[in-house]
Amino acid sequence: MFWADALAQQLKERGKKLEWVDDMKTPSGRIHVGALMGVVIHDLIYKALKDAGIEAKYTYVFENHDPMDDIPSYLPREKYEPYLGKPLFEVPSPEPGADNYAEFYAKEFQHVFNTIGSHPEIIWTKDLYTSGKMNEGIKKVLDNVEEIRKIYEELYEKAIPKDWYPFQVYCPECGKVSTTKVTSWDGEEVTFECRVEAVDWTKGCGYEGKISPLSDETGIRGKLPWKVEWAVKWQAIGVTVEGAGKDHMSKGGSHDLASLVAKRVLGYEVPFPIAYEWMLIGGRKMSSSKGVGSAARDMLEILPPELLRFLIVKMDIKQQTNFDPGDPQTIPRLFDEYQEYAQHHFDNKGDDYARIFELSQIDDVKKPPKVSLTQLAQWVQMPNMEDKIKEEGAENWAKYARVWVERFAPEKDKFLVSDDVPESAFGLSGAQKKYLGKVSDLLTQNWTNAEDFQQALYDYGKEVGLTGKEAFAALYQALIGKNFGPRAAEFILALDHGFVKKRFEEVANS
Repeated sequence: MFWADALAQQLKERGKKLEWVDDMKTPSGRIHVGALMGVVIHDLIYKALKDAGIEAKYTYVFENHDPMDDIPSYLPREKYEPYLGKPLFEVPSPEPGADNYAEFYAKEFQHVFNTIGSHPEIIWTKDLYTSGKMNEGIKKVLDNVEEIRKIYEELYEKAIPKDWYPFQVYCPECGKVSTTKVTSWDGEEVTFECRVEAVDWTKGCGYEGKISPLSDETGIRGKLPWKVEWAVKWQAIGVTVEGAGKDHMSKGGSHDLASLVAKRVLGYEVPFPIAYEWMLIGGRKMSSSKGVGSAARDMLEILPPELLRFLIVKMDIKQQTNFDPGDPQTIPRLFDEYQEYAQHHFDNKGDDYARIFELSQIDDVKKPPKVSLTQLAQWVQMPNMEDKIKEEGAENWAKYARVWVERFAPEKDKFLVSDDVPESAFGLSGAQKKYLGKVSDLLTQNWTNAEDFQQALYDYGKEVGLTGKEAFAALYQALIGKNFGPRAAEFILALDHGFVKKRFEEVANS
């Protein structure tokens, strides 16, 4: 049984009226493709719950209140340096069309996961605070600060200062949050300082004051540290199922701390956890703020939506997956696998392959073309193949075959018919040139069957004493200046016969 269906059956046994699935991401920059894992994994759980007859809801939280603590390499440092330490919702958008930095990158990412069939309800953390839903949890956390300190000390085995409080104020003077430190809590207000030297990558303003930590519709006053906030967020939303990457779910990690806060401070049942491994690119973990990894938005240029979704659905969530589109074999292999899984579905095998294919669909289940991507990559480089591509129902995939050829294909899979005779063709042997002369005569006939023409090409080579390899190398050298290329018969017949005849004669007579 597919893992998400098995999990849904397990959750069904606990008999909750509603299973609330949630995931989250800080839009600190262009979001990488690895972040789609969390979105799709939670979407699979949500859909499996629905398929099992369980009432379920799926939300996605964009942490737009986190501070800008680094500037991505693809943005101008001089423009964004003044905003370091300020919440992302106060940072200007890199481009027109969004109200702020967080919204720009969040909506860019949302477009991608909507396109691949995931449609969670979006929650903005700033709104979660200003709605007042976080206030009860904030007050409990501050009222029970000694218990919070104990939890930190137990997990990290180091003493926590008595003047440490799990809250940071948005400085009313300079707007920064990274530089503020709460020094006391009287039950209604926190006393805080915006320290000039709080961090080494931005400066505080030195402001000191008192303020209520409770936000309302007039604005957000501050934020909890995210490990504590995670637990408060669970309660504020009503989350019952939430997973995370292994770094957060490991022993002593973020999830352990949030779980202890939920149990010992908030009295809230810890959501059912799902730990999953990372997606790597080139063997490295991806990072949004550092610009490491293929951007999720860019993946829609190189893969159809159903293939991008399939890439994640088929992953073993307990094992690291290294996805590298720069490897020439990665994308063709993915298309081949998709066709294989589709066959399981349409053959009614009812196994995990069939279920994975079904869960990879965006809307209705669609049968993929039978032709391979590598074959399509040849066809899209050949003239007059539009009808053949249409006949195979591969017009959409042909777009991605062109992208693969342009960006990722090895040199051996690229070919372009030269306007002029390739220089290397003049170095063919006498037998090869004689062969080209005979083939030019073949082109005067009306060939309707590519198989017959391929056999004739081979037979003519034998007649002049050439091996098959030598004969076909002559054809390719005359047309594209290489010793190899796409299947010769289809390639030649797709070209203008007069052009090919003239080219072969020119080489033969050289």
